Amino acid sequence: MIIDKGAYLMLRSAIGAYTCRKPPVPSKWNSVDRPHVAVLMPSNEEVFRLFLSIPIGTKNPGHKLEVIKMEELPAKSIVEVRHGNLDYRYYRRDNAMWTKVAEARNPFVVEVFSHGCTPINMQIQTRMEQAHEL
Repeated sequence: MIIDKGAYLMLRSAIGAYTCRKPPVPSKWNSVDRPHVAVLMPSNEEVFRLFLSIPIGTKNPGHKLEVIKMEELPAKSIVEVRHGNLDYRYYRRDNAMWTKVAEARNPFVVEVFSHGCTPINMQIQTRMEQAHEL
C-alpha cells in the first residue's frame, strides 16, 4: 500500500477514533501475513516506511516479532501497524498517548477517522496506476 504526501497530511490532521496508551502491535511473525510496525517518514514527493520491528528466530514457525520502544518517537509521528495482508492500522503519537487515525481492510481504500469514529474513505493508488497516469 502506498501512502503519498496528501494521505500523510490527512493522517497527521485527523481527529481519530480513540486514544490508547500503546497501540496493539503484532507479537508473532509469519511469512504469509508479514506483520510489521513502521514509522512513516515524509520526503519531498514520497512517504517512506522505517521499520520498527524485526522477526527473531526465523527458523521456528510463529516466532516472535520484536518491536523497538515506540515511546521514544516524537509527537505527531505516524506509525503503520500491519497485522496481516488486509489489516493495516495507523496511529499518531499525541504527547504520551497514541490516537488511531485510520485503518485499511482493503489494499485500495484507507478509512481516515477525521470526524471521530465516522471514517472518510480515501482511494489509494497502486504504483502501477500511478505509472499509467504519467
